[in-house]
Amino acid sequence: MQLSGPRLPQRPRPDSTPASIAATFTEERKGRETNGHADASGPPTLSPPATVPPMRLDRVRTVFAGACTALLLVATPSHAQPHPRAADEAAQARRLVSAGLAALRAGDTVGAHRNLVKATELWPTQPAYQWTRAQLAAAAGDTAAAAEGVTNFAALGASRSLTSDPFLAKMATNAQFGPALIALLANAEPRVRSSVRATLADSTLWPEGVAWDARGDRFFVGSVRHRMVYVHDARGTRALWAASRADIGAILGVALDPDGVHLWATTSGLPQMNGYVDADSGIAALLKFRITDGTIVQRWDLPPSAAGHTLGDVTVTPMGDVFMTDSREPVLYRLRRGRAVMEAYRDPEFRSLQGVAPAPDGQHVYVADYSHGLLRVDLATNAVIRLSDARSSTSLGVDGLVWFEGSLIGVQNGITPPRIVRFHLDESGTSITRQEVLDRNTAIADEPTIGVIAGRSYVYVANSQWDKHDDHGKRVPGSVLAPTVLLSVPLK
Repeated sequence: MQLSGPRLPQRPRPDSTPASIAATFTEERKGRETNGHADASGPPTLSPPATVPPMRLDRVRTVFAGACTALLLVATPSHAQPHPRAADEAAQARRLVSAGLAALRAGDTVGAHRNLVKATELWPTQPAYQWTRAQLAAAAGDTAAAAEGVTNFAALGASRSLTSDPFLAKMATNAQFGPALIALLANAEPRVRSSVRATLADSTLWPEGVAWDARGDRFFVGSVRHRMVYVHDARGTRALWAASRADIGAILGVALDPDGVHLWATTSGLPQMNGYVDADSGIAALLKFRITDGTIVQRWDLPPSAAGHTLGDVTVTPMGDVFMTDSREPVLYRLRRGRAVMEAYRDPEFRSLQGVAPAPDGQHVYVADYSHGLLRVDLATNAVIRLSDARSSTSLGVDGLVWFEGSLIGVQNGITPPRIVRFHLDESGTSITRQEVLDRNTAIADEPTIGVIAGRSYVYVANSQWDKHDDHGKRVPGSVLAPTVLLSVPLK
C-alpha cells in the first residue's frame, strides 16, 4: 500500500525557463519522495527530498477507546542501533540536491548541474536525481552530459518523454540521445502477464490493501474512502461489518490470521475518508477482527506523537506474529503471538516504511523503504542493512512487499510506469542479484498498491485512487474512477 506521505496534487506544467526546474524541485519536495507515482510526462517520479517529513499517505489519527480495546504499550528493543552508510549517503545526496536548487535560483545553472552530478554519484539509484541532472545539463547547453543523464535514468527502468522538458526537447533529435530514446520507449511498453482475478463493482471504494483466504478463495480489500473492509468471493462483494464506525478510519493494510477466523488491519484518520473531521486525525490503530461478523476482538491504539502516525502495511507470520509499518515516524512494529505489548524497531535507515515481508527463517524481516530501498531487519540484534541493488536497477519506490521462494516481490509504483517486480536475492539474503519485471499492465494497473501471494500467483490491487483525488479527498477534475480490479500474475 502506499504509505508515507501525501500524494502530490496535480500541478501546472513548468514553463520554458531554467527557473521552472527549481519549481519542479519545490513541488516534489512537498511530498513525493515518500509516496505515489507521477505520470510519465509529469515531474520526477521520486522527488529530491528536503524538508518535508517522510510519509506516503497523509494519515494521522485520534485515539478512540472502545470495548475490547487493548491499550498500546510499546517496548523498544534495547540493542544499540548502527548508523547505516546508505542512510548517510542518501542524506548527503539530499543536501547536494538542495545546494543545486539554491544555485539554480541564484542563476548558476552550471553550478546546479555540478551538485546534481555529485548527488547521482552518491545515490545513483534515485531516478529523479538522474532526470534532473539531465535537465540541468540541457539547460546549460551540454548535450553530452544531458544524454548521459537520460541514459542513466532509463537504465533504472524508468520512462519519460523528452518533450516534457523544453531544453531536452530541443536535443531529442541529436544522435547522442538515440540509445537512451530506445530505452525510454522500451521501458514504457506494457509487459502484460497478468489477468483479472476479481472485480469489485464500486468505483468509489478507493482500495489499498488486500489479503487472501485459500480456504474460501476469498479476498479481503481495505477501503480508504469507506473506512471498511470488503469481502469478495464467488457470491459477490460485501462489507465485513454493517456500517462505518467513528472509531475506525481509512483501512490500509489487511492480513489474514493463520487461524482463518480473524483478520488484522491497520487504520488511520485521513482527510480522504468519508466523514472526516479534524478530531479523526488521531486515529491510528492495529485492529483484530472476527471475520464472521466484523467484531473488533482486540485493538491497539498508538499514542499521539509530534510527527503523527501513518500506519500502512501489515502482515502475519505462520507462527502468528504481526508486523506493521508506520511510515510517518517511521517505525516497524512487532506484536508477538499472545502478547499484549508491541515492540518498536527504530533505525536511522528508516525514512518512509511501506511493505513488510518476514523471511521464513523467523530471524529476519524485509521492509520496503520508499526513499532508501529494500532493508533487512535482524530481529535478534535489531541490525538493519540496505540490500545492495542489482546492476543497473533500483529498489526505491516500492510499496507492497511479499516474500516468495528466496525472493521479494514488490509493487514499484515509484517508477513511471508502475510495475510489479521480483527481486532475486543471493544466498545470504543481503543482496539483490537480479531484478525481474513480472507485470506492467498499464492499461489497467495505473495505480497499483499492495499484493498478496495466492497459491502460485501474485494478486495485487491494480487501480487505487490517490492520484485521482487531491490531499483533501476531492476528485481531481477530469479524473475517471473505475471499479476496483485485482490482477493476478502467475509465478514460476
